[in-house]
Amino acid sequence: MTRLGRLRLPDTTDTLNLYVRSPKPVTLDTGDRAIHLTHGDILSCNTYFNSLYEAFYAKYTTLQHVYYDLRLEGSFTLSLYRETTTADQRQLLHCKTVTDCHPDRPVRVEIPDFAGATMGRVYLEFVCLSDRGRVLESWIATDQVPQQLVHLGIISCTYKKERYIAQTVNVIVQDVGLQAQSCQIFVVDNGRTLDPAQFPDPRVQIIPNPNLGGSGGFTRGIVEAMQHDRLTHLLVMDDDVELDSEAIYKLISLYQYAKSDFAVSGAMLDLYQKHLLFEAGANYARSLYRDGFEPFDLLPLKTDLDLQDPATLNSLLTEDAIDYGGFWFFAFPKSFVEAIGLPLPFFIKGDDVEFGLRISQTYQQKIISFPAIAVWHEPFYAKFPVWDSYYYFRNFLTIHAIHGSLSYWQVVQDITMRLIYTLLFFDYNSAGMLVKAFEDYLKGPEFIKHQNAETYHLEILKLSQQHQNQSIDTTFQPSEIPPVS
Repeated sequence: MTRLGRLRLPDTTDTLNLYVRSPKPVTLDTGDRAIHLTHGDILSCNTYFNSLYEAFYAKYTTLQHVYYDLRLEGSFTLSLYRETTTADQRQLLHCKTVTDCHPDRPVRVEIPDFAGATMGRVYLEFVCLSDRGRVLESWIATDQVPQQLVHLGIISCTYKKERYIAQTVNVIVQDVGLQAQSCQIFVVDNGRTLDPAQFPDPRVQIIPNPNLGGSGGFTRGIVEAMQHDRLTHLLVMDDDVELDSEAIYKLISLYQYAKSDFAVSGAMLDLYQKHLLFEAGANYARSLYRDGFEPFDLLPLKTDLDLQDPATLNSLLTEDAIDYGGFWFFAFPKSFVEAIGLPLPFFIKGDDVEFGLRISQTYQQKIISFPAIAVWHEPFYAKFPVWDSYYYFRNFLTIHAIHGSLSYWQVVQDITMRLIYTLLFFDYNSAGMLVKAFEDYLKGPEFIKHQNAETYHLEILKLSQQHQNQSIDTTFQPSEIPPVS
């Protein structure tokens, strides 16, 4: 038996509806990761994380036979359902009653016609028949032999966020299920503030590094990982994500049975509104508001979806053509780096876009966003310092130049409009960042190649605070003008 994933239970109640649903409040025991039920209680896995998205497994893997390996205590009626994008109602695949269950005697529920003619989203529902019952963390499994052994290199870059990176690493190394998998964790320490003694697990390697930004940090980690012959796949992941390690477990099993090579763009869930899907892959030079080519715009896919609503989940079965995936969680075969090279030295901003474009163009759109492989991350609307616009504009000019997607006159028009906009709002620092970005772009690739990124970033920070911006009082009304005496 090979375990593909888990029927996962949440660590906290604020994400409960993303894992399980019930008509009435349920008792969550985080100690033994169990849901406690009483007679007549209904527990449904018709949720974002505990649905089995068989349509994706059918398309991208060789899996043909999958079943549930359940750990239960008490007596239950078990119902297995399938939903698709076209069906108006759910289809009951299987229903059976089990009595006097014990966690040491797993209950097996087969998924009939897995990856057959009717593919979609599969999930279980439990009805408790005993006075007391428990549903414990269970498994989705197969008896098929994996197509390949997967050895995953996990790369994270951090800059003086000791608490965040320690939490992320601990979530991985303390996962009992992942201890049976082959993982090596590379933490690139751009701030050089981490104590390796605080990471005693032999799977964790701390790499002191100059502050080369997220781009330079990820690239340094990839360079280190590429020297490990045993590794087959790489995962780059931000240091400040809120991670359920099940995302990594599912990723490994997905690659174990993969029909061919592909990259996986993990979805980003809103850290402040945890039920909202913020982005599941994205398109380059596209806008949500206009059709056609839109320079400097990025279009997040499947954005702003309420994942607590079961009706939303079937829409995830419809795939989008993805140009790139954010480096908050982006995985790819090691062979991709050998073929297309490393991310560009952008310091921050756009390195994931350009790297993804090279993958999608070289491998004909082989980037997928697999539902339920996701992390929580601070959304973009929560942070956008002025100096950020320098890197955004400079780097996206470079991306457009590399991929031949922007004419000279389009650049002139865009920068002129941006400058007018910032000046109309008396935002002199942002205007200065735009001018500086354009000047540095015109210096060519040798400028980025030979500059000291750490020192230069301090100059950009200083320039971004050079002016005392004015502000417009948007609450002002003409009636407030005093009369002329």
